Amino acid sequence: MKRSGSFFGVLIALILGSSLTLFWSVALYELHRSQVAHLHEAEVRTVIQAQVFSEYSRSTIKRINEFLLNTRSEWTGDWQAFSSIVKRSQENIDDIIFQVAVIDRDGLMAFSNLAKPTDRTDLSEREHFRVHKEADGADRLFISKPLKGKVSGKWSIQLTRPIIDAGRFNGVLVVSVSPDQFAAFAEKLGVSRSNAMAIVRNTGEIMSRYPLDEKGLGVILSDRPFLGNDAPLKGNYRQISKVDEQDRIWGFSTLPEYGMSFVMGEAVTDVLAPYESHRRDVLLVASAVSVMAIILLLLLFRSLNAVNQVKLQLAEIFALSPDGFVSFDARHRVSYVSPAFLEMTGFVETDLIGLDAPTFSTRLALLCNPQARFPGITALLTMQKVGAGGTADGRAPGGAGHLLIELAGASQRVLEVGLRTSAAATVSQILYCRDVTRETEVDRLKSEFLSTAAHELRTPMASIYGFTELLINQPFDEPDRQEMLTTIFRQSELMASIINELLDLARIEARRGKDFDIVRLDLCTLLTEIAGAVKTPPGRAQPELNLPDASCPVRADRQKLTQAITNIISNAYKYSPEGDSVTIEVLDTPNRIGIRISDHGIGMTPEQLARTCERFYRADASGKIPGTGLGMSIVKEIIDLLGGSVDIVSQFGTGTQVTLWLPTVTTAIALKT
Repeated sequence: MKRSGSFFGVLIALILGSSLTLFWSVALYELHRSQVAHLHEAEVRTVIQAQVFSEYSRSTIKRINEFLLNTRSEWTGDWQAFSSIVKRSQENIDDIIFQVAVIDRDGLMAFSNLAKPTDRTDLSEREHFRVHKEADGADRLFISKPLKGKVSGKWSIQLTRPIIDAGRFNGVLVVSVSPDQFAAFAEKLGVSRSNAMAIVRNTGEIMSRYPLDEKGLGVILSDRPFLGNDAPLKGNYRQISKVDEQDRIWGFSTLPEYGMSFVMGEAVTDVLAPYESHRRDVLLVASAVSVMAIILLLLLFRSLNAVNQVKLQLAEIFALSPDGFVSFDARHRVSYVSPAFLEMTGFVETDLIGLDAPTFSTRLALLCNPQARFPGITALLTMQKVGAGGTADGRAPGGAGHLLIELAGASQRVLEVGLRTSAAATVSQILYCRDVTRETEVDRLKSEFLSTAAHELRTPMASIYGFTELLINQPFDEPDRQEMLTTIFRQSELMASIINELLDLARIEARRGKDFDIVRLDLCTLLTEIAGAVKTPPGRAQPELNLPDASCPVRADRQKLTQAITNIISNAYKYSPEGDSVTIEVLDTPNRIGIRISDHGIGMTPEQLARTCERFYRADASGKIPGTGLGMSIVKEIIDLLGGSVDIVSQFGTGTQVTLWLPTVTTAIALKT
């Protein structure tokens, strides 16, 4: 039921989610379409307006050009007569306001309807004068960039024609038109002040602009699509205005014969204003629908949240549990395998899911050693019902209701396996297993240790028991009695030594260094004291010391370190029976200090060297050299707890070299920190 409810909830969520996605897709598509449509309409509109603007300007320029052509031939140098002619001609085109001037061949103003004839202003540096003079007889209309007149002090656009006398340059007739004359056309079109119109020269200068603003005149533009030799005659672009930094859609139309482009721009905010209103309405409706759908989803998932929480908790428990589980469905096929089981066995989940019980049993049995192989699901179920080994309580050899199996290969794991059946409709049975490799190994080591300890203690105990029985039951002369008592004493001493070292080793392992009294020691002083206190065999010299002049400080427990060093020195004397010397030296390195004890005794083979620190192991199997076989185990435990290590180098028949490495004072403090 839980599974069906969860599936139903997910299905409803998918349907609602898909519906919302489709709804929002349609809404966003509609918004995109509306935006594109408004922008496209603005592009078409601005191009048309730019073309109308260019045609209006073309008409104005043509009329002024006709005035230039008709009037220049009337110039004879008589400014009064020429003034009357200009006045009559201006009356014929009274809708255009302009000023007229004549520049003589030397660049001096010869006539202006704004200045007195006696004002001889030098205009030889003006662009329109230089263009015509340098052409020397060529007759063409020239339109200048906007400039401020020296006489009027106002911005104007100069339309000029050369005055030609007998084919030679004789001056320039100038018509000055205010940029406002062209910009005023925007008002006729009803252009709002957020939009813009401009005339741009092919060299980039703004010649006229609406809204009327002198700061934009003469500004040089670049990177516009209508500039350049291969520029199209009309088109669109979107750009932020260099004059007022307004983002606009621009349409342009170029008159190549005049070298001018006419540009019409609409503010993007104005163009998209209807779209923004439509966008608000669409988003409001879409958001309302989405909120309603989300509320429905929240109510649905709230009702399913408890089920999901339980499922998540169970999944987390199975994921973190060290025990492995395999679940079988109603058809007795594997439906779930926990991570712990996969880690124990090395299986891959996809290889097990869907397997029936017999096939799964065969796969698991193939991983096991033949002596402790998995018997199969059916056999395990039978064992638990009837009882393995003839028992009636259902206990298998591995324990109550369980069976031990051993995996082959490098892991050598020992698993405790059990089975539980279920009356649920979706689960038939669950196989569970626990890794008991460590427990099994501990039991084995414990048994082996007890067996070895009992054997080591039995030998001296047998001697003590035997000689004591003889002394009790039979009379002996005094020398024999003394010999027997001496033997009993030596064997008792050996037993006491074994028991004391066992207790010492157990205490060290149990406390793990908690009872160590770590202090700062001068290693050279300590070694000198130990060497002087060593009880050497009869006729043997004290150890030879090879110590540095400077002190060698270490942090250690004085008693335990003394015990470890004394054990090694004792071994050095015992295993060098020929009387060779035993040497002690200190190795001082940057991060650790070594205590090296060397002898020239019987040495060890590689096989013996590998087992040196095992408990009760003795390289001498003859029994002639006394010892318990626990000394090196105690040494290794002590040095390990002090943060050091033990290095042993030995060659059979040559001798042995044991080095106890301890961290320096600085290194020991850093490690502790």
